[in-house]
Order: sequence, then C-alpha cells, then structure tokens
Amino acid sequence: MNLSFRIKSDIDLVFDYLTDMEKFVSVHPVISRIDRVQNGKYLVYETLKLGFIPFSFTYLVTIEKSQFDKTVIIRATVFKVTNIEMKFVLKADGDYTRIDEEIQFRSPLPVVFMMQRVFKKQHSQLFKNMEQMSYQV
Repeated sequence: MNLSFRIKSDIDLVFDYLTDMEKFVSVHPVISRIDRVQNGKYLVYETLKLGFIPFSFTYLVTIEKSQFDKTVIIRATVFKVTNIEMKFVLKADGDYTRIDEEIQFRSPLPVVFMMQRVFKKQHSQLFKNMEQMSYQV
C-alpha cells in the first residue's frame, strides 16, 4: 500500500518526529506510550477502538533511519503473526514536506484489508497532528 502526504512543515522537523519516539507518540492518534527496550527497539502501547470498545495491546518495533536520504523504516510484529514494514521517504517542497509512504503487511490472517483502512485513517491524522505541531515550534 502506498500513501502520500504533503504538509506545511520543515523536512528536518518531520524527520525528527518520525525518529524521536517521544515526539512520535505526542502526535500519533492511537499510540499512548513508547518505551525504549534496547538498541533501536521500542515497546509500543496502542489502543484501537473496535466500535465503542477500546482494545489495547503492545508490540515491538525497530527503527532504521538515514538523515542523508531522509528515509525512515519502521518494522513491527503485532500479535506475533502480523509483520508490518513502513518506509517513509521525505522530500522538501518549499515550505512543505512531501511524505511518500510504502506499507507492507504480511500475515497468515485475513486482516490486510482492515489494516489498510486503519492505517490510512491513522496516518492521515498523524501527519495533520505533526503539521499542527510545526506551527507551535
């Protein structure tokens, strides 16, 4: 799945929000906490709503980043069976930053369609929140 966003924010600020987990959690719509576990690994606490019922869970993520290329790769394994890889490629566009995102889901469960809908909504809100934070900096 490929997504693209264009937000009025400095590319370095966007890169910082995607790679600094304290900043990332402050703008993410469903992640409530992130703890550093070890080198490049983090434990993520997330709550989704299934209808009106909140469903909380945790999972490990790893982060790779290239300051030179302005790319960030986040990998996660949720419930030990669903692997997710998100690659963010940032490009400066005047006062804006373009974020091209490639998301890959691998799971033996039939969850990919549902996850695509959830990620589209979450990441749209994530980058709106990030854009709003850039006005406060």
